[in-house]
Amino acid sequence: MVGRLVFVAALSVSSRGAAQAEPRASLVVIRGDGARDCPDADALAERVRAVAGTNVIGVGSSASPIETWVQVAISHDFAGYNAQISTFGRRHGTRALEDLGPSCASLADAVAVTLAMFLDPYETPPSSSPRPEPVAKKRSPEPKAPATSAARESRFFIDGAAGLTFNLLEHSEPFLGVGLGFRPSARWSVALGGTFVLPDSKVDGSRSVDLRLSFAFLQVCALALGHVDRASLAWCAAPQVGSLASDGRGYQNNFAEHSLWLALGIGPEAAFRLTHSLSWVFGAEAVIPLLEQGFDVQSNGVRSSAYRTPSVAALVSLGLRGHL
Repeated sequence: MVGRLVFVAALSVSSRGAAQAEPRASLVVIRGDGARDCPDADALAERVRAVAGTNVIGVGSSASPIETWVQVAISHDFAGYNAQISTFGRRHGTRALEDLGPSCASLADAVAVTLAMFLDPYETPPSSSPRPEPVAKKRSPEPKAPATSAARESRFFIDGAAGLTFNLLEHSEPFLGVGLGFRPSARWSVALGGTFVLPDSKVDGSRSVDLRLSFAFLQVCALALGHVDRASLAWCAAPQVGSLASDGRGYQNNFAEHSLWLALGIGPEAAFRLTHSLSWVFGAEAVIPLLEQGFDVQSNGVRSSAYRTPSVAALVSLGLRGHL
């Protein structure tokens, strides 16, 4: 892993013979339920000191005044390990690190290297005012360069999906869908796209009625659980406007008709991040037609219904999302 290589390289070159002075930075580590295999504050501080080659950080109180407080919050979910680094005091800022490995070792190495570089005593310390405010008053510092993950910077996305319909036409039929979306914030997303349902047929002996459906949709989703850059669950609503077509064959009076399709789709959407630019997307949608449409046929002078829009139907899909 990249983090382990960086850790080994940094350890091999950290030969500065600095005196082991009392640390002026103190470390706090918060581990989530799924990150218990990650190092605690004592173990992580030892890694940082090994990389830096000097006693740059400790845990708890120190004989020297603490100038910088460092908090590392580590969590683990479906997409891997995540570390949120926040520093307060003389040196302040934030940084987010992620690792997709099966264990916390690579992420721990990357965090240690990051803290060692940040607290390097040989670098010029950041400028400060002649009379800096006490650390206790800086509970909500403004980072000079807030770090955001690459996933949060991806506001536009393209969806491609395939799935199956239930109770939509005469039989359950496959469908294909595409969409172009925009994410104005981490919570909301909007997508414009289209869906094509493969043609279906209702057969009655030598006679048949062919059904075709395609529609455009405008989907609005609100994040309910998770993070858009790892794994997330959202609730979506999508108005649908399109064309419902039918062709009769083998009847006394064959016909070809088109009707307006107007419906509302509502359901959950789950996304799982694969890479920086790709995610798996699973969707389940209840479809409620807003207009009752249908086609009638006539045989031997008897008129009968060939198709009527259902009161409710469903779409289930699986696809890929490309983050632009």
